[in-house]
Amino acid sequence: MTTFLDSSALFAAMNDAEPHHAWSVAQIAARRADGPIVITDIVYCELAAGMPTKGETDTAVAEWALERITGDDVALFRAGQAYSEYKDKKRQADQKPKTNVLPDFLIGAVAEVEGYPLITTNQKDFIKYFPALSVIHP
Repeated sequence: MTTFLDSSALFAAMNDAEPHHAWSVAQIAARRADGPIVITDIVYCELAAGMPTKGETDTAVAEWALERITGDDVALFRAGQAYSEYKDKKRQADQKPKTNVLPDFLIGAVAEVEGYPLITTNQKDFIKYFPALSVIHP
């Protein structure tokens, strides 16, 4: 079965000083045994933000044997709707919505629309807004 990978779990797997390093490495290995591990373009972008070159980013993707998938309009619309719901809830609570959660909404929407589970160490942004998504987390 295909499994989506969030950047939080990928970063944890790549850095042995991260608290969820061993868990992330084990989850990636276990899920890879059942099928491909997929990242969205957003995860690729987040990975690239921490790499000095495109070549090193591509090398990391290859070393972890990650496949890439691009979200379609259905997933992109779903992400926008989830983000809108998030903003409405924040406003109703007299809180200012964060803009840095939008990448997580894009990742969650693509995984949900495709119907595959998501490995993440940041489950709170996914569980609330994507109830149909199977979230694998510590």
